[in-house]
Amino acid sequence: MPRFAAFAFACLAVAAAIRTAPALADWDKARLDREIAAIEKQSQGRLGVALLDLRDRKTWSHRGSESFPMQSVFKLPLAIAALQAVEAGRFKLDDRITIRRSEFSLYHSPLAKAFKGESNDYALRELIRLTAAESDNTAADNLMRRIGGPKVVSDMLRAGGIVGISVDRYEREFQPEVFGLPGFGWDKVVDEPAYRKALAALDPKRRQAALAASFKDKRDTASPSASVLLLEAVAQGNWLRDPSHNSLIEKHMLDNAGGRERVRAGLPAGSRFAHRTGAGLTMDGVNHATNDIGLVTLPNGRVFAIAVYLAGSRADAKTREAAHAAVAKAAVSGLR
Repeated sequence: MPRFAAFAFACLAVAAAIRTAPALADWDKARLDREIAAIEKQSQGRLGVALLDLRDRKTWSHRGSESFPMQSVFKLPLAIAALQAVEAGRFKLDDRITIRRSEFSLYHSPLAKAFKGESNDYALRELIRLTAAESDNTAADNLMRRIGGPKVVSDMLRAGGIVGISVDRYEREFQPEVFGLPGFGWDKVVDEPAYRKALAALDPKRRQAALAASFKDKRDTASPSASVLLLEAVAQGNWLRDPSHNSLIEKHMLDNAGGRERVRAGLPAGSRFAHRTGAGLTMDGVNHATNDIGLVTLPNGRVFAIAVYLAGSRADAKTREAAHAAVAKAAVSGLR
């Protein structure tokens, strides 16, 4: 993977951070150990956190090497892989991609809600935007299919030295499998109302067993420590050769409309947060995942990467998101 050290996100002020951050920056590890352990207990789930200071590369983590279900966090490396395909000459950003009604995926999809007729054409750049900024599942699945499938994304990560993130299935496949139903191959049309009815009618013991098994499945997972390395490479502009493509990733991360009450809510006023969220369903009182990873720029110019994964929580959404905010507050107070 080519490296372009001269380029960094202007809005994240990485260069400014390097000039102004104090020497020998580090984390107050003992304080973070105490505070994050307490937050995990309140979260009623398994909490994974990793922090990486972009100036001195000092790190801290809690369950940093453990695997957590990514949910929509995978859409960040997917968008990068799509832009790498553009740089390789396989596509152009203005290429028109046809999506058919029969190619819809499950759950959140602004594209599907606005769809007209049986097929619509979209510029590749729009599918990337819908994927990275809007977390659109239909756009993400079709984008990943067009560039060659999940393996292309995982191979890109390995080539970039990222071990601990694995992208293995489409949304239409892994979402049903999390709760014990067969996934939808591309030869099947997703009938979401029928799917939701089947999911609700499934034997609760079968749902619970499948969900418990999903937490041990290494597919479509990420470790917090690998996630902050992914983010560091994003901040440095290492994934892509074209500065305009790096700027596009930056814009989509800043435009991410999700997770307002997660990490962002715990940052001091005036901070900037470029991020990618992920969230799964709650069934039988257990939430599959509530995630948020991103690059924080503090008002004083310090920049750090943060990854927060929460799996198997029995808390409500408000409590889960409050755990993220509490982690962010602890991270800021623990940065020396």
